[in-house]
Amino acid sequence: MTILNQWTQENYFYSLDLGAHKLKACALKINEQGTCEVAGIYEAATQGFGEDSVKDLNELSESIHQIIEKLVAKTGVKAKHIQLGINGDLIFVRPANTVIPLVDRGLKVISRKDIDKINHHARLLGVKMDEDVLHELPMHYTVDETSTASNPLGLYGRTLGVDALLIGTRSNILRNITKAVHQAGYDVENIFFSSYVASFEVLSQEQRTQGVCLIDIGAKVTSILIFKDNALKYVDIIRQGGEQLTKNIATQINVAYDLADEIKKSYALAISSPEHYDEEILIKKEKNYVPVRREVICQAIQPSVAQLLRDIGNSLKISGLYHSLNQGIVLIGGGALLPGLIESIGESTSLHVQLGKMQNEAHKQIGNAALFSTVVGLAHSAYQKTLSKKSSENGQSDNWARNMVNRVVELYNEYF
Repeated sequence: MTILNQWTQENYFYSLDLGAHKLKACALKINEQGTCEVAGIYEAATQGFGEDSVKDLNELSESIHQIIEKLVAKTGVKAKHIQLGINGDLIFVRPANTVIPLVDRGLKVISRKDIDKINHHARLLGVKMDEDVLHELPMHYTVDETSTASNPLGLYGRTLGVDALLIGTRSNILRNITKAVHQAGYDVENIFFSSYVASFEVLSQEQRTQGVCLIDIGAKVTSILIFKDNALKYVDIIRQGGEQLTKNIATQINVAYDLADEIKKSYALAISSPEHYDEEILIKKEKNYVPVRREVICQAIQPSVAQLLRDIGNSLKISGLYHSLNQGIVLIGGGALLPGLIESIGESTSLHVQLGKMQNEAHKQIGNAALFSTVVGLAHSAYQKTLSKKSSENGQSDNWARNMVNRVVELYNEYF
């Protein structure tokens, strides 16, 4: 009997990715055999939220309720728990490091308790009173300030240190967003950094091990995540995204933001393409249609595209990991779909660049991985977290004698 047989035969994980302009929601169906499939995905405009805070609680709550209930109507299964994803300006990323003594004299075998203790110390030292940590990610441990280990369990040492990344958000922002979800009629079960959980959907084990950069281009910000040795080594948030390109077009040809966004998606190019410049499009202004050359649209976004390329290049340089990117760059996010952007980033960084694709076979039926990898990653990460928890509980129940022996050994090593 599998762990899943202890649940109902069909389970659903509902996820919500809160973006500056768009809400994305996903229902992930878990079958009795433990296989998963995306049962539904929806996208809608974000209402009642802007400038990195809740502007209208009722509007945000209603927009959340409407998009989740669309999924419920499709699955026929009521949504109770929501997996929430946040990104962009809501996120802070901070390094944390500390060292603790293990024994006064001699050596000690490092136990699980020691590792938990050093992780806890790093968290306490790295977080402020008004912040909540979403992910606490050890990059490496140091034994006796000389030996580096990805997993120090069982090694001998007198001191233990850790270098970690803390990813979190401000507590008051999280409370207000969570309140909006509660008011919509759901409980928030888990909260994740959207770009981070998307990495498990679009990056292979080989890429994460050999070195890869994931770039998530959103509306207001661009998140840069670098993986090496199967660990997240570097995160940077660039305060520029697709929104600025839209504003450039709106200003250049004097149209409303929403119309400029549609024009950007249909006609803008990130690279110079003279063969398209003579093309004209008709844009409705008031009661008339006005011809606009495509060259004007493309030139309007060039300063912002150039700035984005410079920011990405500078971030890779600052990371100190540029030469470790053996698997190049993977792009996701709505901004990644701008024609010519893949080629532009590849040319400016001298790295292989590709659009993100779903790695999980069960999710490959999703047509646009670049757009929806975050919200699928939220649901899938919650499922994996639940599965891991149940597996651990079962293991503790079935192997209590082994666990007791291990605990005795740890106590012996700690005091003798």
